[in-house]
Amino acid sequence: MSEIRYSKFDNQYVIIAPERFHKPLNMNSKPKTNDISSCPFCKGNEEKITREIFSIKEADSWVVRVVPNLYTALNLETEFKPKDRGFFESFEGFGVHEVIIDTPKHISIFEFQSTEYFYLLKSIKTRVDDLKKDIRVKYLSIFKNYGVNAGASQSHPHTQIIGMPIVPISKRELLLREYNYYKKHGSKLLADIVQEEIKEDKRVLFRYGKFVSFMPYASLFPFEVMITTVDDFFSFANLNDTNLDELATILQKSIDILHKEIGEFDFNIEFFEPPINSAFDTEEFFDSIERFHLFYIRIRPRIFNLAGFEVANDMYINPVEPEFIKRVLDEFR
Repeated sequence: MSEIRYSKFDNQYVIIAPERFHKPLNMNSKPKTNDISSCPFCKGNEEKITREIFSIKEADSWVVRVVPNLYTALNLETEFKPKDRGFFESFEGFGVHEVIIDTPKHISIFEFQSTEYFYLLKSIKTRVDDLKKDIRVKYLSIFKNYGVNAGASQSHPHTQIIGMPIVPISKRELLLREYNYYKKHGSKLLADIVQEEIKEDKRVLFRYGKFVSFMPYASLFPFEVMITTVDDFFSFANLNDTNLDELATILQKSIDILHKEIGEFDFNIEFFEPPINSAFDTEEFFDSIERFHLFYIRIRPRIFNLAGFEVANDMYINPVEPEFIKRVLDEFR
């Protein structure tokens, strides 16, 4: 039987429709492996891409690199100012667009060890700490695309950071929702959700150190996983190397257990970082973010295409109950 669920966190309705589970899956878009000799992200091809911004090295050899995106969405050299277009509002395309090359190895993410995840997370933290020094940058979108259906154009493992002078409307609304919840209840919305998830124990996958992974009650995507903290961390800035190591482990465990059930699959990962500098539209709550927001990561498999209903209504149809997925995944422990 279908069910309409409401996500307190996303402020969205989701239709859970098990009857659609037998609709053909689109799971055959594994990215084709590039010829390593021409892959711009492989070790030895460093001259094929833009200058290095940051790297982590072991034994004088890089294990992760950060470079400007050659096909940048926004430009750091552009001044952020409005364009005079009368009724229609627009701004010059100021911003930052960086690529984290996760590893020198030309491998699938499903072959990652915890060390690859650790270095990736440490690189994200380092870049967050550095980019927040530029007060023109207000918000960082940090994400990974894997597979054609998830928007990946390079098969070599990489992650992207886009720094913007504005906060996306949906993210501002999320933060404002968390802020209002805190003012009403005196607690963090996501922390309360996590407490309920742990209490019910119907959708929790793993608990490790100060982190927990679970399938949200109103998952927007089938097999969607959220990772957050059982501590009060609100930002990458809070995380030390021990925390990053714990987070790397639970991230690896979560991806690996999905891989065991559904094989190679396309997905997006969102590493959410709250606004790094205050702006006119976040001024109301910016100084309170630490009190009401909780750090999180979302893994969103893209094994079904979005169709007309989702696009027209900004509302999702998920053909698999997260509780059912949890019971299936338990068999792989």
